[in-house]
Amino acid sequence: MKSEFYCRALCSASALALLSTPALAQSDEASTEQDPSATQESDENRVTIIGTLESREMRSLDTPALGVAIDADQIAAINTINAEDVIRYAPNLIVRKRYIGDANATLSFRNMHTTQTPRALVTVDGFLISDFLGASFGTAPKWAVLSPTDIARAEIIYGPTSARYAGNSLGGTLRLETAPIDSNAISLGAQRFYQNYKYYDTDENLYGFSVNGQADIAIGSRGGVSVAYRHFENEGQPQQWRTVSPGTPFADQAIVDSELGFPLRIAAQDSVVDSVEDQFRLRGNYDLGGGWELRGLAALLIDDETTDDPNSFLRDADGEPTFVGISGVTRGQAQSTELLAGLGLAGNVAGWDVDLSVSRFELLDERARQSNGVDVTTGIIPDSGIVTDEDAHWTSVETSAERAFGAHRIALGASYAGYFGASETGAVADWRTGEPTAIRNASGGETQLAGVFLEDTITLAPMLEATLGLRYENWRASGGFLQYGPTRVDYASRNEDAWSPKLALTLQPDDATEIVASAAWATRFPTIGELYQAGLISYGPNVGEIDLDGFDPNLAPERGFDLQLTASRRFDNVKVTLSGFRQAVDDTLFSQTILVPGADDPSVPVSQSLITNIGEVETWGVDAIVAVEDMFVEGLSLDANVSWIDAIITENPLNPALEGNRFPRVPRWRANASLRYAVSPMFDLAANLRYQSTPERNLENNASSRCDTYYCVSPFTFVDLKSTVHFDGFDLDLGIDNVFDEKAFVFHPYPGRTFVIGLRWNGGF
Repeated sequence: MKSEFYCRALCSASALALLSTPALAQSDEASTEQDPSATQESDENRVTIIGTLESREMRSLDTPALGVAIDADQIAAINTINAEDVIRYAPNLIVRKRYIGDANATLSFRNMHTTQTPRALVTVDGFLISDFLGASFGTAPKWAVLSPTDIARAEIIYGPTSARYAGNSLGGTLRLETAPIDSNAISLGAQRFYQNYKYYDTDENLYGFSVNGQADIAIGSRGGVSVAYRHFENEGQPQQWRTVSPGTPFADQAIVDSELGFPLRIAAQDSVVDSVEDQFRLRGNYDLGGGWELRGLAALLIDDETTDDPNSFLRDADGEPTFVGISGVTRGQAQSTELLAGLGLAGNVAGWDVDLSVSRFELLDERARQSNGVDVTTGIIPDSGIVTDEDAHWTSVETSAERAFGAHRIALGASYAGYFGASETGAVADWRTGEPTAIRNASGGETQLAGVFLEDTITLAPMLEATLGLRYENWRASGGFLQYGPTRVDYASRNEDAWSPKLALTLQPDDATEIVASAAWATRFPTIGELYQAGLISYGPNVGEIDLDGFDPNLAPERGFDLQLTASRRFDNVKVTLSGFRQAVDDTLFSQTILVPGADDPSVPVSQSLITNIGEVETWGVDAIVAVEDMFVEGLSLDANVSWIDAIITENPLNPALEGNRFPRVPRWRANASLRYAVSPMFDLAANLRYQSTPERNLENNASSRCDTYYCVSPFTFVDLKSTVHFDGFDLDLGIDNVFDEKAFVFHPYPGRTFVIGLRWNGGF
């Protein structure tokens, strides 16, 4: 694997070198002298941002610890189709994006499993977009409140190092920022994307497109309003393959995959994923005078995802496709309408810099329809099925005040986040149009998290600062219930609190060097989905009934202790950062299989899979980050990073046999690189690399978890290319993601080689 990684990295660099030959670079504009620290106009309507190392420094880190910024220059080098793409090459994190437009694109930092979503705090202009309703693939941040064109900058903080952020920052914090509106402008854009996906007998030509229109309207010289609409459609590759039972009439036609250590008899693919999204966006900022500024954001999202065309690889005696003997095949459709609105106010009161933000997310409507599984005897997918209705909303309030007093910089503030979620499922005779007449199963509840913090940064000496912080949080869970048919169980309210101290020392021996040592405690409380899960029994005599023992409403919160030592040094046009960290999380919340007393005979233990508290997971890691401007030649820039992570289960009283195992979905190695070349004011090139070593798939770390095929969490080496041509107010993007058509999996398959073409026009009025 290492040789393949280095080979592909070399191929990527070679491709960029070939593209940037002098023959392509020669033009009248190419000889124009550029000032890399300034903006440069290529024509009357377009401004090109020239990136610098300074533009990638954290502007508002709010905590002395490892943080990185992604600026406009870096974003422009990415084939951005969805908002989450802007952080694709950031150090030691991953977005589990299975296909273009995936609503379940979860974010994980460093040592997080991709379902531990409540450990990643994500905001847009200070408004919370993290879905803390559960901890699963279905609780990704609400990326779709933005188009990629809205994002001017992203700032990333690793670990819970600041008292300013809730315990949900245990893994890290991502802050997306939009550009202020200060002039009249119109932007129109369109993208087209295509991949041919082949694996087993799957061979699909898949297409997608998006169109985006935006009007920025200035309000005098004090701000403005932006109104935008985006329509998006895409065909995603099938997300699962289905197996056939041996001995059934056509099983000998199956494709046998033995990579797992036992045969998978692949006989069918799930449907191509047809995604459609309409996105209405409204942003604004306004100077109220007297140093006060108002900001706002609103987004209405209408989504429709259809998976109603599964395909069998088997043929019956007449040569027709058949699902006989193939289990698990279904058809489905999911529709949702979501609304996010936020309002913020910033200013100065009696020398204090004050910021207040209030936001509200409403799931106005969400309904998922799914057929029952195929009849393995007849091969017919029935019309009967289930309908699931979701109801959810959350409210977030954040306020802070900061002021300097001599050697002290004081910050204090308060926050509140209230989440409500409920799910209800009923059977229908026709999965496409039927209305359930009775509840089959339901669950729900609500949580509230209120916090206050105090932080003081003290100048101890000209080169030395100490930051002391303390955060108090009170958590409440209430209204929890489970229902199966007429049977309903309600659970008592819970109330807990936690203190989380923070400490950091910052040494700056000169203007080019910084060394930071930090220690931080954080508490992450359980979500509604972890406490109250309407899971169904999947095997045995009660299959299909709600599993009243499949969860623990008394789960303890996760308590983490995070240590970091970070050193950075600027060498003229090069910046090098090295960060070591150790994080120990007691009572880690994660699903595992344990033995519990049997329902019929308590003296006979049975296996049960449920979310539990794992005693302790300890992680050691190192991040190395390099940024270079004007490398060898003017206009050639590099951002590269490599990370080593060792996440181990050190205590697990419920199943001591797992102690010493690696935590799943956390690879030992991650690496990213982005090489960019501004050939001329009219032409930009970029070559990018993403690498991950093989992680474990499950807590057991058994042999079947380490493989490079469907069902596994595999290694990958993705090489992505992009070129942009600027002319007469237009930008033409041509790009390829996964140039070498690498087949990689996160149980589900990642996309294959994908071609992207985009055209944008920007003008004033």
